[in-house]
Order: sequence, then C-alpha cells, then structure tokens
Amino acid sequence: MFTRSLQRQAVRFNSTVTKSAPRTLSNAYIGKLETRWTTLPKEDQQTIIEELKARMELPWQDLSAAEKKAAYYISFGEWGPRRPLYAPGEKSQIFWIVTGCVVGSVFLFGGIRMLAKPAPASLGREWQEKSDEYLKSKNANPFSGYSQIQ
Repeated sequence: MFTRSLQRQAVRFNSTVTKSAPRTLSNAYIGKLETRWTTLPKEDQQTIIEELKARMELPWQDLSAAEKKAAYYISFGEWGPRRPLYAPGEKSQIFWIVTGCVVGSVFLFGGIRMLAKPAPASLGREWQEKSDEYLKSKNANPFSGYSQIQ
C-alpha cells in the first residue's frame, strides 16, 4: 500500500504534463507598446509585465524582437517615474511666461517710481553737511560720531 502511494506521487512529480515554457506573445499584443502604454488600464499593464517577466526567464535568443522592445520599454521607457517632467514645447512656454513677468515687473516698478514724489531736500549733500555742522556745534554724540553724510 505504501509503495503504491509512493509510485503515484513519483508519477505526479515526474509527469510529462508539466508547465511548459510561456508561449510567445503576439505582435498585436505587445507591438507599438510605447504609443498605447499610457492608455492601457493598470490591470492590462500588470498582465503584460507579468507575461514578459515569465518570457524573460528563458534564454534571450528565444524572445522575439517585439518582446525585446516591449521589455526594454517597460524597464527603461518614459512612463511612471521616468516620465519627462515637461511635455514638448512646455519649456519654451515657461521661459516666455517668466520673461514676460520679469519685464512686466520692471515696467511696473518704473511706472510706480515715475508717479512717486521727488526725493526730499533733506537727502541732499548740502543738507547733510549743514546737519553735521549743527551737530558738531551742539557736541552731539561725540563717542560714535555724528556724520550725516551717507
């Protein structure tokens, strides 16, 4: 009885019906994957990743050219964390917006300065020299100085 159960187990483990190597993925399934990868649902993306992972366990000579391209794109392509930060044309758009803002702020600053009152007379050189003479005559703050000239 015991030997018979061992024979059954041996037949099961050494059966000719074993898992075969994963079948080749069709070109329609993985062809031009770069163009349609972002539109695929997450479940389909995971399925393709798992099937390609199973195929890549075989020797690389057994993979078709489409499978190699798909595996390369999934591993190193511009999707997920490797997606470019800016789309084509966005860099120039950002440059021109920033340039316009800087030029606009310069014009705004100049316009506000033109509308401002003129500088007071007390900021002139003569006024500061006369203030120095006045402070010297009054002996104001002799330790740290009393110069008003800036």
